[in-house]
Amino acid sequence: AVVSTQSTGKKELNAEERRAAEITAARREKRAVVAVRPGKYGPGKLLQEQPEFLLPEEVSSSLRKLTVPSNNTQDRFLSLQKRNMIEVRQKVNPHRKYKLKTVEKWRKKLPEEIIELTKMKTKKKKKIAVESS
Repeated sequence: AVVSTQSTGKKELNAEERRAAEITAARREKRAVVAVRPGKYGPGKLLQEQPEFLLPEEVSSSLRKLTVPSNNTQDRFLSLQKRNMIEVRQKVNPHRKYKLKTVEKWRKKLPEEIIELTKMKTKKKKKIAVESS
């Protein structure tokens, strides 16, 4: 009786080990597929653009006159994103957290307004001096 329980125990362990091995193999395959998938690194999605081409009538006879519609830095950046070396993100527009405060300079005011403001300041100074003494 003891021998049969040991052999069934070994069979169960072998079956569990096989299941675990199958699960790990499936996980490895899934990770390999995800790693190869282009542009999946980061929160955004890589936009697959169609390559631009010219019709035979539009192509110039000389290769020197041929202009390339793409930008080298943008192409390099896109290739890095496709190879999952750089995150794919949407461009964030700069914005202010708070509104700018507008302050009018004294130089911009009219001379009469400046005189009034200086009179008000001298009154305040006199008031403060009287209260403190």
